[in-house]
Amino acid sequence: MARMSAGYAVAESLAQLGVRNVIGMAGSCMIEILDGMYGREDLGFVTVRHEQSAALMASAHGRLTGKPGVCMATNGPGATNLITGVAHAKMAQSPVLVITGAPMTKDMFYDSTQEIDHVALFGPVVKKSIQVRKADRAADLIREAFHAAVSGIPGPVHVDIPRDIMLEEVDVPRLEGHRSDNLPRVGPDPEGLAAAAELLKSAERPLLLAGGGILWSEATEDLLSLAEALGAPIMVSTGRDDLAPTAHPLFLGSIGRGTIPEAAALFKEADVILAVGTRLAHSTTFLRDTFFGEGTKLIHAAHEQGSVGRHYPAEVGLVGDSGLVLRGLRRLAGEAGASGAWKKRVAEVRTAQAAHRAAPASYGARPIDPRRAHLALSKAMPANAIVTLDAGSAAGYVYEYQRFERPRSLLAPQDLAAIGIGYPLGLGAKLACPDRPVVTISGDGAFLFNGAELETAMREKLNTVTIILNNHNLVSERAYQAHFYNKRYIGDAIGNPRFDDYARAFGAVGYRVEDPDEMEDVFAEAMKQDKPVIVDVIVDADIYPEPRRKDAVREKA
Repeated sequence: MARMSAGYAVAESLAQLGVRNVIGMAGSCMIEILDGMYGREDLGFVTVRHEQSAALMASAHGRLTGKPGVCMATNGPGATNLITGVAHAKMAQSPVLVITGAPMTKDMFYDSTQEIDHVALFGPVVKKSIQVRKADRAADLIREAFHAAVSGIPGPVHVDIPRDIMLEEVDVPRLEGHRSDNLPRVGPDPEGLAAAAELLKSAERPLLLAGGGILWSEATEDLLSLAEALGAPIMVSTGRDDLAPTAHPLFLGSIGRGTIPEAAALFKEADVILAVGTRLAHSTTFLRDTFFGEGTKLIHAAHEQGSVGRHYPAEVGLVGDSGLVLRGLRRLAGEAGASGAWKKRVAEVRTAQAAHRAAPASYGARPIDPRRAHLALSKAMPANAIVTLDAGSAAGYVYEYQRFERPRSLLAPQDLAAIGIGYPLGLGAKLACPDRPVVTISGDGAFLFNGAELETAMREKLNTVTIILNNHNLVSERAYQAHFYNKRYIGDAIGNPRFDDYARAFGAVGYRVEDPDEMEDVFAEAMKQDKPVIVDVIVDADIYPEPRRKDAVREKA
């Protein structure tokens, strides 16, 4: 049998598993793997300017394709730089394969140069952390990690490979038949499914609360089918606003963030809520006892048993794939139908949402109202665009004003809620989906975390459009100081370059907008460019979404 080094076998394994790009920064301990990639047409390496960006780009790939994105870094500082991006992937439930190099085995446990216990380091932020101890296991452990990343709830898996192990000779891997494209799905308990169907049939005011499990199961059509049969409005957990088309007459958006008062009131009026594909976790519910309305009966369907009833008692609990749950309920519930009054209430909330989205058209002040900027962007953005976000106030209005027409169109910060992640997520989205427009919405405070990746975008021709809502401020923190600390501002003000000039310094296209009446035209022009684009929009630092964590601060005089 033909032989090759274990490092070459890692590269060959990745290619056989269908990986087309590995994202990272070259390091001396990874050279054997990189050399195994040299000259290949089926596997490339994308160099970034910071390893955090590599993990974030890989996370975007995983969320958009359902297949693991792959990032790679050298031992020591390369590995530590990955951590925030990998933590984001874990908390966004994104399948990622994380590969790190390690010192030679003879040098381990001697505090050698760049020696860190990578397995312990990554343990809290991955599903599984593995070190390759024998060269002939390297390819199989890559395959196992790839499989683990997409099994159950998706997430990152880490493989650590000592540099001397990479040099040993092994058999050429043969991984045919080991692709993880069509894993078996777990179905719900038939008795529980029947009980849930009866409860839904008896409901006069049913509501469906959908989470990320709908995306993993590609179950949007199943969600819409059940909602239409029941006459039940659909709301989604935080950051999942792309689960159903915004234009659908039963879709009412997020119950976690960006919920208008009319929609929040309707949620509390539901007599039966089916929560499907969601953990009902903190980012959506803040674990408030008052999250559900008084007397609301809960059917909770999740992918893992530990999620059902963990935070809220369920009248009926179901464990299984979201698509199988929804199809089973659709079959058993028939055409139950909500009351006419409930359907009227849903229509009233839809009308209120439309009015809310249209209102910023009259906001003509300078500096620009960020809500006006979001409205202008929603009109200029192509329908098939992918939107990526940072956490923070600048992107916070997305949940109120942007519209989505298809699943896998929104990459929100999810539970880690980090700033600085939006731009690398956008580059990863473009790498994964080159035929779709990609728009990143960032604040000035967030963009410069990873703004050097504009060089990566130019080199790799990752032509995204980045809207920087620039107020020379860290406004999320300013908002808390305004609301709860009597406007005693500290640590919020920052300085910036002109971001249009910053873009041009890299050879990209740059625009600056200070007049609200110019925004729509500038955004439309930006979408036409065949280069990376930055649009610097000067916005008001004192207009922001209301702080969400009112429970976590105490108002002071």
